[in-house]
Amino acid sequence: SGVRGDTRRYRTLHLSEQLRLAGLSPVLTHLTDPHLLPLASSARIAVLHRVAYDRTVEKLLAMLRRQGALIVLDADDFLYDPAVMRWIDSPDFQDPVRAAIYRRELLRHRATLEHCDAITVSTGYLAGLLAPFGKPVIVHRNAYSLEMLAHSQQAVQARPANSDRVVIGYASGTRTHDNDLAMIRPVLRAILERYPQVDLRLLGAVEPDQDWGGLQGRVRPYPLVSWRNLPERLAHLDINLAPLLPDSPFNQAKSEIKYMEAALVRVPTVATPTDAFAYAIRSGHNGFLANTLADWQASLERLVENAEVRRAMGECAYQAVLEHYAPHVRGQQAVENLANLSQQLGKGLPELNQAPRLSEPAHLPAVPFSPVDESHPTHLDLAFYSIRNRGLPILAGQVWVYFRRLAAPIFPFRRKGVNDDRP
Repeated sequence: SGVRGDTRRYRTLHLSEQLRLAGLSPVLTHLTDPHLLPLASSARIAVLHRVAYDRTVEKLLAMLRRQGALIVLDADDFLYDPAVMRWIDSPDFQDPVRAAIYRRELLRHRATLEHCDAITVSTGYLAGLLAPFGKPVIVHRNAYSLEMLAHSQQAVQARPANSDRVVIGYASGTRTHDNDLAMIRPVLRAILERYPQVDLRLLGAVEPDQDWGGLQGRVRPYPLVSWRNLPERLAHLDINLAPLLPDSPFNQAKSEIKYMEAALVRVPTVATPTDAFAYAIRSGHNGFLANTLADWQASLERLVENAEVRRAMGECAYQAVLEHYAPHVRGQQAVENLANLSQQLGKGLPELNQAPRLSEPAHLPAVPFSPVDESHPTHLDLAFYSIRNRGLPILAGQVWVYFRRLAAPIFPFRRKGVNDDRP
């Protein structure tokens, strides 16, 4: 991977666990690893997640080509055309320096894509966006890890006893989703006004907002927490929200992890019917798909009014996720995908067809990810890598962005610029 955070965890750490469960022995590393080239010197398959093209990547790709490796780009967002920036509602883009850096990064990601043999993606919609590049594209959906499952089960066991309150929650990891929540705010206000037993919790990176009138005391913000602590927060909800502005290709490419994470603690989700949520949710069975504000209103009213519907729908979501999103299931699919790509591209990896099937996953131990895998690279590691491979001007821009974020409450930029032309 070339990044940090949850996207790296889902697309590389989880994938590594899946492949191990399927009988393979993957090597997990980061672009900034000083031993990257030696580690990859015998690779038969290389999966590159959010790896932007630079001098080290150029050397890596050349070496992989010489040894006949299958080179796969893994994409979980559409990062290959600067035009996509008009659809990303990020506060960072209020800063022209940050916007310029991001635009250059998109072009670097596109260069990496052009040097790969094939593409794996997290959603069917994203597969359609990348099909015009003329490379084989296969969908490999995000899945939970065994450690996530263990934390979720613990959270369910520690869930507080039933109360007379009904808690609706919205969780966001970044500030790019403020407008998604704003889309359904009128419905949420109506629900709060109609049902005095309802509380709303806003978890994580949600813009502080005073637009709740006399209902403000029942709208409670909670700070961002680590993924290991998120199940405990989600387990305190009765209803999970997953709104996305439907006219945005950037949103349509998003995966269904909000549904999956809530389902692991048996909480039902009401979601916008994007490609991924429509794939995961059978509306009225394991969640609700809400296309209009009227749909949101009706779905929330039904869940608020009937505790048994909430319980049954949460249980259905839990069972569906166990069946379709388990790491051993995704591991088998990953091996089959790689075998198909190898055969299609003539890479000659018949051993992939011989990987054992894991038929009894119920008692697999949850092995925590290595702290090194999650804590590295540090910001200092990234800085040194940037100087060596991209030059001092790029590093200077990145440092500016870092301190600009720290100073944001003091020196706010007016919200204008690259997002002004978003329909």
